[in-house]
Amino acid sequence: MTNKTVLILVAMKEELQDIQTEASPALYLKPFSVPVWELAKTPVRILAAQVGIGPINASSVLTTLLSECKIDAVLLLGLGGAIDDRLKIGDTCISTHVIQHDAVCSKSNGIEYMACGEAHLSLQPHQRPNIRLESSPEFSQELARYLRQHGHRVHEGTILSGSEFVGSHSKKLHLKQVFNDALMVDMEACAIAYLCNKAQIPFTIAKTVADTLSPSPSEEYLDFLKSSSKKALDIIHFWQEKI
Repeated sequence: MTNKTVLILVAMKEELQDIQTEASPALYLKPFSVPVWELAKTPVRILAAQVGIGPINASSVLTTLLSECKIDAVLLLGLGGAIDDRLKIGDTCISTHVIQHDAVCSKSNGIEYMACGEAHLSLQPHQRPNIRLESSPEFSQELARYLRQHGHRVHEGTILSGSEFVGSHSKKLHLKQVFNDALMVDMEACAIAYLCNKAQIPFTIAKTVADTLSPSPSEEYLDFLKSSSKKALDIIHFWQEKI
């Protein structure tokens, strides 16, 4: 992917700490003063930016970046909550698909899930877009293989995403029942997946597990931001080694 531009997005500034050690000083893009770091000494141009928390922040930042730069691939990092009991604190979930779990049409006889950002009631059922937004299979599989080779516990599957911070144990169990192949829930992936799908840009999501279905506390929880930051740097090296 020589002479291409890869955009790495993170939700929290702490996840950029290790990346910044290998990057040029930040540039600030208008109108939202988005700080963007560029990685030096690599044939692939790698940009890194913080999107903040939630789909509104994520969509505004990515829209700004897409309007200013030609982007060839997008990777969203960050934290999420496990809804699968196999996941442990610090594990990585890489998306095969993303679903906006709170895009729903409420009816008197129940709810119907809608495709992210798309019409629903005005279309016949067979005309309605798939609610699943597919990540780039090649991109996702290569990243999963690389992270496993570098000691990370990696799971691949569906990531649920929406405006709700899902902290309730019962809500997590409910989401798992509705979307039985889902691994995790977050707040930014649906916006990134939707915009990349519209712009026809390959993307994937790699989220670190910050809380599990287990109600018991874990000492590992204190280290998840540090782990996520190191993972971000490992992913930079992934792109450098792809050349």
